[in-house]
Amino acid sequence: MSDWNYLVKGQIYGPVDTAELQTLLRTGTLPSETPVWREGMGDWMPANSLGDFRAATSRTSRLLQGSQDGQDDVQQNKVYAIIAYISILFVVGLVIAPQSRFARYHANQGLLLCLLGFLVTALVSTLGFMPLVGKYAGKVGYALGLGCTILMVLGVVNAARGECKELPLIGKYNLLK
Repeated sequence: MSDWNYLVKGQIYGPVDTAELQTLLRTGTLPSETPVWREGMGDWMPANSLGDFRAATSRTSRLLQGSQDGQDDVQQNKVYAIIAYISILFVVGLVIAPQSRFARYHANQGLLLCLLGFLVTALVSTLGFMPLVGKYAGKVGYALGLGCTILMVLGVVNAARGECKELPLIGKYNLLK
């Protein structure tokens, strides 16, 4: 493993190994644009521009990275972020903690999941009335419902860890500005 140095507010930290720096980036302790350097490199480079850290930085939301206020926001509003993935309960965080970027991020993810659930229900219900395809509607509904449940579990785990990771397939959309 390589020993890396990183730069925060003009101060050099390190050396740290690759895995430790990836963890700092993935959890949002360091912003994805944090300049990093190791022996053999000419200049400092943003972490998100290097292959070793691209995966760690691409999945981390830039909403809360690196600030104490962001960490306080996560701790104070984690419950609202977790329940945001349970059907229409995404509204709770929006009402109780409207200024929380963490709760708002997860409320958006919960809203997307809720809309997907309604869409799946409507699709399966419609297919159920159609001749020839109606007999397969239950199997399709089961598979799609299982997919929604998996997305819900992923969202809850991310919120419980204090992370802002997009849900696969649907998470890239932002309906709550």
